[in-house]
Amino acid sequence: MINVIFDMDGTLIDSANAIVCAVNEIRMDLNLTPLDRDFVLKTINTPDQDYAKILYGITQYSHTSFKKGYEKYFLKHYDKSVVLFDGVVEVLDFCKKNDCYLAIATNAPQESLVPILKKHKILSYFDKILGVSYGIEPKPNPMMLNLIIDEAKYKRSIFIGDSLKDKLCAKNAKIDYINVSWQQDIKEEYEANDKNSLMVKIKKFIGE
Repeated sequence: MINVIFDMDGTLIDSANAIVCAVNEIRMDLNLTPLDRDFVLKTINTPDQDYAKILYGITQYSHTSFKKGYEKYFLKHYDKSVVLFDGVVEVLDFCKKNDCYLAIATNAPQESLVPILKKHKILSYFDKILGVSYGIEPKPNPMMLNLIIDEAKYKRSIFIGDSLKDKLCAKNAKIDYINVSWQQDIKEEYEANDKNSLMVKIKKFIGE
């Protein structure tokens, strides 16, 4: 048996809707028309962009900083718009049926985790949930993974995430990694793109 550690946002929970809603509410406040969902997500996920200019048509953001203003809108929509990825519950059921130790390691604030997981009715699946708080370093620092591994049930652990920082975190913690790219083309052997391919990869580690 193994310890299966999940990232949260982008892995278990789809926060893309919250981002799009937040951006378009800002645009509404600026008397601009809504932007297409795919355009917003592509822009947000492309580094080194002038986000305020591209998304809001302004060179100076109205808040003290772009991040502060954006987070205000994001937090407002997080509770309304965030959903589980299709198949997440089946994957968690599969892990539990195989007696896996389940945990979450996320860069979201620790105090936000229980309400989010309760809302989506998946809190009870996890033996340990760990987010960023005072003294807990964010990924790709391996601190969260190492803390979970130290008290987990089994010797072998895998980490399931959706980003480069998750991949680097697993590498830094010296554990195996599965990258989830929901409904996207699989480009690497360590990737999964739906519940079935993800369960196949988890099963492989269970059987080793």
